[in-house]
Amino acid sequence: QKKYMSKYSKHTDIEAVMLKAEADLSGIEAKYQNYLDKQTVPDSLLVEVKDCLVNIRSALDYLWCKVPDVGTGSHFPSANSQVDFSNKTAGIDKKYIDVVEKWQSYNGDPWLKNFGYIRNKNVHLTLVPQTRQETKEFSVKNANSGVTMRGVTFSGKGTVTINLGGVSVPIDMKTEFPANVSGVDIERKIWVDFLFDGSSISLDFPENVSALPFLKQSFTNAKTIISGVEKVI
Repeated sequence: QKKYMSKYSKHTDIEAVMLKAEADLSGIEAKYQNYLDKQTVPDSLLVEVKDCLVNIRSALDYLWCKVPDVGTGSHFPSANSQVDFSNKTAGIDKKYIDVVEKWQSYNGDPWLKNFGYIRNKNVHLTLVPQTRQETKEFSVKNANSGVTMRGVTFSGKGTVTINLGGVSVPIDMKTEFPANVSGVDIERKIWVDFLFDGSSISLDFPENVSALPFLKQSFTNAKTIISGVEKVI
């Protein structure tokens, strides 16, 4: 009989939803680039984003239900304070608490709070629309020095120049990029991304959360949490 080889978990239910989340993420990333030059995101992509979030959350909830004394139907704890966390994990062995507590937002990392917030809004209210954001970046260098600027904007009348080792490099105010100058190397980039936008849903919706990197971070963090808890089960 062929031995079952797990990739993410020794528990088949956790393994199944993590594999599905991995497939979701792969599909989203493949399509993501195709929509960067468009001003709207199709509903089909938003559904895939929702499904990916749901499957990652399911993996964490399934994991937590494996922990002794949590009870069936319990959800992976996400707390706003240490008191809140203690209430949600009362009676749980410290070895499990130690693995999970460091992920709580009151310890300085907002990921788990943002994950719960974005996932809940996707499921319970509406699919969160994402907006297109462009960030300009340029690098200017010559034999003596160099500079890189990202997200810088220029406005007003007159001439704006960058002094580079005694060489003046003017900024084209129409493009907001450096103009070509003999003897100076100029690299121009426009970074384009989709951000979660829940401003129409709630005033405290987390700002400037980049969709694809956040999904990747969530998947990676879930893998780490699963591994950490399963080591002490």
